Amino acid sequence: MKIKSFMALGATVAICGCQTSNQADYMQIGYGPSFEVAHAQCEMRKGSVDQGYLAIGSPAFVAGAGLGNALDNAIAEDQYMKNCLIISGWKRAPHGKGAAATTAAATGSPPTPYGVARAPGSWINTALLDWSAANNKCSAGDKAACATRTKLGAQLRAAGVNPTPV
Repeated sequence: MKIKSFMALGATVAICGCQTSNQADYMQIGYGPSFEVAHAQCEMRKGSVDQGYLAIGSPAFVAGAGLGNALDNAIAEDQYMKNCLIISGWKRAPHGKGAAATTAAATGSPPTPYGVARAPGSWINTALLDWSAANNKCSAGDKAACATRTKLGAQLRAAGVNPTPV
């Protein structure tokens, strides 16, 4: 009986011991707080996804239920952290890409999130920023910028957004 308990405990420690959450595992995909701030905010709230349990029966059954509940809670917390950090503008990096994002952050230049050099999220955000930049250049007399502004304005209006200068 004790051997099975120790094996289950050893497997749990091995699985949970592999979890890491440092900045090298993440890359910036949008604008938002620094990794440290985003991680701290998510870390404070991740306990809210934990579920309790009630088990009645033999000591082995109660221990198994507790272990199962602990594993379920760890999985739920990990999923919460993943989603919370995505909302904050950070995503788990593909294998081998996190170090490049960390290096770029250390040099002061933010990494280009998935090829989007400007606003993250939908194309509308980027189109609005591009329209605004083109509008400013058009006001200064740039004919090419006026054509770009007209083209982007038509695309945005078709999507239900009416761009106006700020």
